[in-house]
Amino acid sequence: MLIQTLNIDDVLIEESRFSLKGFVFGSNSLEACLEDSFRNTGVLYPVIVFMDDKGRLHLIDGKKRINFAKQNNLKNIDALIFTEAAPVTDIITVILSGKRMEIEQSVMNKTGFICFAKSLNAPEAWITESLCIPFGFKPHSEFLKDCEHINNLPGELKLFCHEKRFSMKQLLNLAYYPEDILLQLMAWKPALQLTASILDELASNLRDYLSSQDKAIRDFLDEPEVQEIFRSSLSSRDKTDRLRQLIHIKRFPILSETNAKLEGKVAKLDLPERLSINWDRSLENKNVAISVHVNDAGQLAESLKALNSDEMKKAVEDILNEL
Repeated sequence: MLIQTLNIDDVLIEESRFSLKGFVFGSNSLEACLEDSFRNTGVLYPVIVFMDDKGRLHLIDGKKRINFAKQNNLKNIDALIFTEAAPVTDIITVILSGKRMEIEQSVMNKTGFICFAKSLNAPEAWITESLCIPFGFKPHSEFLKDCEHINNLPGELKLFCHEKRFSMKQLLNLAYYPEDILLQLMAWKPALQLTASILDELASNLRDYLSSQDKAIRDFLDEPEVQEIFRSSLSSRDKTDRLRQLIHIKRFPILSETNAKLEGKVAKLDLPERLSINWDRSLENKNVAISVHVNDAGQLAESLKALNSDEMKKAVEDILNEL
Protein backbone atom coordinates (compact mmCIF):
# COMPACT_ATOMS: atom_id res chain seq x y z
CA MET A 1 0.00 0.00 0.00
CA LEU A 2 1.12 3.54 -0.76
CA ILE A 3 0.94 6.45 1.70
CA GLN A 4 0.23 9.81 0.10
CA THR A 5 -1.10 13.21 1.02
CA LEU A 6 -4.40 13.74 -0.80
CA ASN A 7 -6.68 16.66 -1.47
CA ILE A 8 -9.76 15.92 0.64
CA ASP A 9 -12.09 17.06 -2.14
CA ASP A 10 -10.69 14.36 -4.43
CA VAL A 11 -11.92 11.56 -2.16
CA LEU A 12 -15.34 10.03 -2.88
CA ILE A 13 -17.15 9.57 0.42
CA GLU A 14 -20.91 8.97 0.07
CA GLU A 15 -20.37 7.91 -3.55
CA SER A 16 -17.58 5.51 -2.60
CA ARG A 17 -18.13 1.96 -3.75
CA PHE A 18 -17.21 0.96 -0.18
CA SER A 19 -19.80 3.14 1.57
CA LEU A 20 -21.86 1.24 4.15
CA LYS A 21 -24.85 3.52 3.59
CA GLY A 22 -27.96 1.40 3.21
CA PHE A 23 -26.23 -1.61 4.77
CA VAL A 24 -25.10 -0.67 8.30
CA PHE A 25 -26.50 1.87 10.75
CA GLY A 26 -24.02 3.94 12.75
CA SER A 27 -23.84 4.90 16.41
CA ASN A 28 -24.33 8.55 17.39
CA SER A 29 -22.64 8.03 20.75
CA LEU A 30 -19.58 6.48 19.12
CA GLU A 31 -19.34 9.35 16.63
CA ALA A 32 -19.45 11.88 19.47
CA CYS A 33 -16.59 10.08 21.25
CA LEU A 34 -14.48 10.10 18.09
CA GLU A 35 -15.11 13.80 17.51
CA ASP A 36 -13.94 14.53 21.05
CA SER A 37 -10.83 12.45 20.43
CA PHE A 38 -10.01 14.29 17.18
CA ARG A 39 -10.60 17.63 18.85
CA ASN A 40 -8.17 16.78 21.65
CA THR A 41 -5.44 15.04 19.68
CA GLY A 42 -5.98 15.87 16.02
CA VAL A 43 -6.18 13.37 13.17
CA LEU A 44 -3.38 10.98 14.11
CA TYR A 45 -3.87 8.20 11.58
CA PRO A 46 -4.19 8.32 7.80
CA VAL A 47 -7.48 7.48 6.16
CA ILE A 48 -7.68 4.47 3.85
CA VAL A 49 -8.79 4.82 0.25
CA PHE A 50 -9.03 2.71 -2.89
CA MET A 51 -7.84 3.95 -6.28
CA ASP A 52 -9.82 2.46 -9.14
CA ASP A 53 -8.60 1.95 -12.71
CA LYS A 54 -9.76 5.46 -13.63
CA GLY A 55 -7.79 7.07 -10.83
CA ARG A 56 -10.83 7.86 -8.67
CA LEU A 57 -10.33 7.65 -4.93
CA HIS A 58 -12.97 5.73 -2.96
CA LEU A 59 -12.96 6.10 0.81
CA ILE A 60 -12.62 2.79 2.65
CA ASP A 61 -12.10 3.92 6.23
CA GLY A 62 -11.86 7.35 7.86
CA LYS A 63 -15.11 9.18 7.11
CA LYS A 64 -15.21 10.79 10.54
CA ARG A 65 -11.58 11.87 10.21
CA ILE A 66 -12.26 13.49 6.84
CA ASN A 67 -15.38 15.24 8.13
CA PHE A 68 -13.44 16.54 11.13
CA ALA A 69 -10.67 17.78 8.82
CA LYS A 70 -13.22 19.59 6.65
CA GLN A 71 -14.80 21.23 9.69
CA ASN A 72 -11.36 22.56 10.59
CA ASN A 73 -10.72 23.87 7.07
CA LEU A 74 -7.98 21.35 6.29
CA LYS A 75 -7.43 20.83 2.56
CA ASN A 76 -5.19 17.75 2.62
CA ILE A 77 -5.03 14.51 4.56
CA ASP A 78 -2.67 11.54 4.66
CA ALA A 79 -4.02 8.33 3.17
CA LEU A 80 -3.11 4.68 2.72
CA ILE A 81 -4.02 3.70 -0.82
CA PHE A 82 -5.26 0.30 -1.97
CA THR A 83 -5.01 -0.40 -5.69
CA GLU A 84 -6.92 -2.72 -8.03
CA ALA A 85 -4.41 -5.44 -7.18
CA ALA A 86 -5.73 -5.70 -3.62
CA PRO A 87 -8.13 -8.62 -2.94
CA VAL A 88 -11.61 -7.34 -2.14
CA THR A 89 -11.65 -9.58 0.93
CA ASP A 90 -8.70 -7.62 2.34
CA ILE A 91 -10.63 -4.38 1.93
CA ILE A 92 -13.75 -5.86 3.56
CA THR A 93 -11.60 -7.09 6.46
CA VAL A 94 -10.20 -3.57 6.94
CA ILE A 95 -13.72 -2.14 7.01
CA LEU A 96 -14.88 -4.81 9.46
CA SER A 97 -11.93 -4.09 11.75
CA GLY A 98 -12.78 -0.40 11.87
CA LYS A 99 -16.54 -0.82 12.17
CA ARG A 100 -16.85 -4.02 14.18
CA MET A 101 -18.42 -2.32 17.20
CA GLU A 102 -21.15 -0.75 15.05
CA ILE A 103 -21.69 -3.82 12.90
CA GLU A 104 -22.14 -6.14 15.88
CA GLN A 105 -24.68 -3.84 17.56
CA SER A 106 -27.60 -5.65 15.94
CA VAL A 107 -28.62 -8.58 13.77
CA MET A 108 -29.82 -6.03 11.22
CA ASN A 109 -26.34 -4.54 10.94
CA LYS A 110 -24.67 -7.94 10.72
CA THR A 111 -26.95 -9.16 7.94
CA GLY A 112 -26.49 -5.80 6.23
CA PHE A 113 -22.71 -6.15 6.31
CA ILE A 114 -22.98 -9.62 4.79
CA CYS A 115 -25.03 -8.10 1.95
CA PHE A 116 -22.42 -5.36 1.62
CA ALA A 117 -19.74 -8.02 1.15
CA LYS A 118 -21.92 -9.76 -1.46
CA SER A 119 -22.41 -6.47 -3.30
CA LEU A 120 -18.63 -6.26 -3.69
CA ASN A 121 -18.59 -9.78 -5.19
CA ALA A 122 -16.69 -11.32 -2.30
CA PRO A 123 -16.54 -15.12 -2.71
CA GLU A 124 -19.47 -16.89 -1.05
CA ALA A 125 -17.14 -19.36 0.66
CA TRP A 126 -15.21 -16.48 2.22
CA ILE A 127 -18.41 -14.76 3.38
CA THR A 128 -19.75 -17.87 5.09
CA GLU A 129 -16.41 -18.67 6.71
CA SER A 130 -15.19 -15.18 7.65
CA LEU A 131 -18.49 -13.39 8.34
CA CYS A 132 -21.38 -15.80 8.97
CA ILE A 133 -19.56 -18.00 11.48
CA PRO A 134 -18.00 -15.14 13.52
CA PHE A 135 -21.38 -13.37 13.54
CA GLY A 136 -23.05 -16.51 14.92
CA PHE A 137 -25.02 -17.33 11.77
CA LYS A 138 -25.48 -20.52 9.75
CA PRO A 139 -22.74 -20.79 7.11
CA HIS A 140 -24.72 -21.80 4.02
CA SER A 141 -25.99 -20.21 0.82
CA GLU A 142 -29.69 -20.27 1.83
CA PHE A 143 -28.86 -18.06 4.79
CA LEU A 144 -27.24 -15.54 2.44
CA LYS A 145 -30.53 -15.40 0.51
CA ASP A 146 -32.33 -14.68 3.79
CA CYS A 147 -29.92 -11.79 4.39
CA GLU A 148 -30.77 -10.35 0.98
CA HIS A 149 -34.50 -10.52 1.70
CA ILE A 150 -33.93 -8.66 4.97
CA ASN A 151 -31.74 -6.06 3.30
CA ASN A 152 -34.57 -5.35 0.83
CA LEU A 153 -36.87 -4.17 3.62
CA PRO A 154 -37.80 -0.45 3.51
CA GLY A 155 -35.06 1.74 4.97
CA GLU A 156 -37.12 3.20 7.82
CA LEU A 157 -38.23 -0.26 8.89
CA LYS A 158 -34.64 -1.51 8.79
CA LEU A 159 -33.59 1.36 11.06
CA PHE A 160 -36.47 0.57 13.44
CA CYS A 161 -35.47 -3.10 13.53
CA HIS A 162 -31.86 -2.09 14.23
CA GLU A 163 -32.84 0.28 17.04
CA LYS A 164 -35.17 -2.31 18.62
CA ARG A 165 -32.57 -5.08 18.17
CA PHE A 166 -34.91 -7.49 16.37
CA SER A 167 -33.79 -11.12 16.19
CA MET A 168 -33.09 -12.99 12.96
CA LYS A 169 -36.44 -14.80 13.20
CA GLN A 170 -38.30 -11.52 13.75
CA LEU A 171 -36.58 -9.95 10.74
CA LEU A 172 -37.38 -12.90 8.50
CA ASN A 173 -41.02 -12.79 9.57
CA LEU A 174 -41.22 -9.25 8.17
CA ALA A 175 -39.09 -9.83 5.08
CA TYR A 176 -41.82 -11.50 3.00
CA TYR A 177 -44.67 -9.01 3.43
CA PRO A 178 -45.62 -6.60 0.61
CA GLU A 179 -43.64 -3.37 0.65
CA ASP A 180 -46.71 -1.12 0.61
CA ILE A 181 -47.98 -2.69 3.84
CA LEU A 182 -44.59 -2.35 5.54
CA LEU A 183 -44.33 1.28 4.45
CA GLN A 184 -47.79 1.96 5.88
CA LEU A 185 -46.86 0.37 9.20
CA MET A 186 -43.90 2.75 9.41
CA ALA A 187 -46.17 5.68 8.53
CA TRP A 188 -48.31 4.70 11.53
CA LYS A 189 -45.28 4.39 13.82
CA PRO A 190 -45.64 7.82 15.53
CA ALA A 191 -49.25 7.02 16.47
CA LEU A 192 -48.86 3.39 17.56
CA GLN A 193 -46.87 1.24 19.98
CA LEU A 194 -45.09 -1.21 17.69
CA THR A 195 -43.16 -4.32 18.66
CA ALA A 196 -41.87 -7.18 16.52
CA SER A 197 -44.92 -9.34 17.30
CA ILE A 198 -47.41 -6.51 16.68
CA LEU A 199 -45.76 -5.61 13.36
CA ASP A 200 -45.94 -9.26 12.30
CA GLU A 201 -49.58 -9.57 13.36
CA LEU A 202 -50.71 -6.36 11.66
CA ALA A 203 -48.81 -7.11 8.45
CA SER A 204 -50.11 -10.69 8.26
CA ASN A 205 -53.77 -9.91 8.93
CA LEU A 206 -53.75 -6.78 6.76
CA ARG A 207 -52.15 -8.64 3.84
CA ASP A 208 -54.68 -11.47 4.04
CA TYR A 209 -57.64 -9.10 4.40
CA LEU A 210 -56.63 -6.93 1.44
CA SER A 211 -55.96 -10.00 -0.70
CA SER A 212 -59.31 -11.63 0.14
CA GLN A 213 -61.21 -8.42 -0.66
CA ASP A 214 -59.08 -7.49 -3.69
CA LYS A 215 -58.29 -4.14 -2.08
CA ALA A 216 -55.22 -1.90 -1.98
CA ILE A 217 -53.79 -0.33 1.16
CA ARG A 218 -55.24 3.06 0.17
CA ASP A 219 -58.72 1.49 0.18
CA PHE A 220 -58.19 0.35 3.74
CA LEU A 221 -57.03 3.82 4.79
CA ASP A 222 -60.26 5.29 3.39
CA GLU A 223 -62.46 3.06 5.53
CA PRO A 224 -64.33 5.13 8.17
CA GLU A 225 -63.37 2.86 11.10
CA VAL A 226 -59.68 3.31 10.31
CA GLN A 227 -59.93 7.07 10.01
CA GLU A 228 -61.86 7.20 13.28
CA ILE A 229 -59.04 5.45 15.14
CA PHE A 230 -56.31 7.79 13.93
CA ARG A 231 -58.40 10.94 14.34
CA SER A 232 -59.26 10.04 17.92
CA SER A 233 -57.51 11.34 21.04
CA LEU A 234 -56.79 7.80 22.25
CA SER A 235 -53.36 6.98 23.62
CA SER A 236 -50.92 5.23 21.29
CA ARG A 237 -51.48 2.02 23.22
CA ASP A 238 -55.26 2.21 22.85
CA LYS A 239 -54.98 3.11 19.16
CA THR A 240 -52.78 0.08 18.66
CA ASP A 241 -55.26 -2.20 20.42
CA ARG A 242 -58.20 -0.77 18.45
CA LEU A 243 -56.39 -1.16 15.13
CA ARG A 244 -55.33 -4.73 15.91
CA GLN A 245 -58.90 -5.61 16.83
CA LEU A 246 -60.34 -3.92 13.74
CA ILE A 247 -57.98 -5.66 11.31
CA HIS A 248 -58.52 -9.01 13.05
CA ILE A 249 -62.30 -8.65 12.74
CA LYS A 250 -62.00 -7.76 9.06
CA ARG A 251 -59.61 -10.65 8.46
CA PHE A 252 -61.76 -13.19 10.35
CA PRO A 253 -65.34 -11.83 10.21
CA ILE A 254 -67.13 -15.11 10.99
CA LEU A 255 -64.66 -16.03 13.71
CA SER A 256 -64.94 -12.60 15.31
CA GLU A 257 -68.73 -12.63 15.10
CA THR A 258 -68.93 -16.07 16.73
CA ASN A 259 -66.58 -15.14 19.57
CA ALA A 260 -68.55 -11.94 20.19
CA LYS A 261 -71.78 -13.96 20.37
CA LEU A 262 -70.24 -16.39 22.88
CA GLU A 263 -68.87 -13.54 24.97
CA GLY A 264 -72.38 -12.10 25.09
CA LYS A 265 -73.81 -15.40 26.36
CA VAL A 266 -71.19 -15.57 29.12
CA ALA A 267 -71.77 -11.94 30.10
CA LYS A 268 -75.51 -12.59 30.54
CA LEU A 269 -74.73 -15.30 33.13
CA ASP A 270 -73.53 -12.60 35.52
CA LEU A 271 -71.01 -15.04 37.01
CA PRO A 272 -69.16 -14.38 40.27
CA GLU A 273 -65.76 -12.74 39.63
CA ARG A 274 -63.95 -15.86 40.82
CA LEU A 275 -65.62 -17.99 38.14
CA SER A 276 -64.56 -17.76 34.48
CA ILE A 277 -65.27 -19.59 31.22
CA ASN A 278 -62.71 -19.78 28.43
CA TRP A 279 -62.55 -21.46 25.03
CA ASP A 280 -60.23 -21.69 22.04
CA ARG A 281 -60.75 -18.37 20.23
CA SER A 282 -59.75 -19.98 16.94
CA LEU A 283 -62.79 -22.28 17.40
CA GLU A 284 -60.63 -25.20 16.26
CA ASN A 285 -60.71 -27.21 19.51
CA LYS A 286 -63.98 -28.45 21.01
CA ASN A 287 -63.09 -27.70 24.60
CA VAL A 288 -64.36 -25.35 27.32
CA ALA A 289 -62.24 -24.48 30.37
CA ILE A 290 -64.09 -23.43 33.52
CA SER A 291 -61.90 -21.92 36.25
CA VAL A 292 -62.78 -21.37 39.91
CA HIS A 293 -60.64 -19.16 42.17
CA VAL A 294 -61.57 -19.18 45.87
CA ASN A 295 -59.94 -18.34 49.18
CA ASP A 296 -62.55 -19.70 51.59
CA ALA A 297 -65.12 -22.50 51.70
CA GLY A 298 -68.08 -20.15 51.42
CA GLN A 299 -66.92 -18.91 48.05
CA LEU A 300 -66.57 -22.50 46.85
CA ALA A 301 -70.17 -23.29 47.73
CA GLU A 302 -71.40 -20.20 45.88
CA SER A 303 -69.27 -21.05 42.84
CA LEU A 304 -70.50 -24.66 42.76
CA LYS A 305 -74.07 -23.40 42.89
CA ALA A 306 -73.43 -21.16 39.87
CA LEU A 307 -71.72 -24.03 38.06
CA ASN A 308 -74.72 -26.30 38.60
CA SER A 309 -77.29 -23.80 37.36
CA ASP A 310 -79.37 -24.49 34.26
CA GLU A 311 -78.12 -21.22 32.74
CA MET A 312 -74.49 -22.35 33.08
CA LYS A 313 -75.22 -25.74 31.55
CA LYS A 314 -77.03 -24.11 28.61
CA ALA A 315 -74.18 -21.62 28.04
CA VAL A 316 -71.54 -24.37 28.03
CA GLU A 317 -73.67 -26.43 25.66
CA ASP A 318 -74.03 -23.44 23.28
CA ILE A 319 -70.27 -22.77 23.34
CA LEU A 320 -69.47 -26.41 22.60
CA ASN A 321 -71.93 -26.41 19.72
CA GLU A 322 -70.06 -23.49 18.14
CA LEU A 323 -66.64 -25.15 18.44
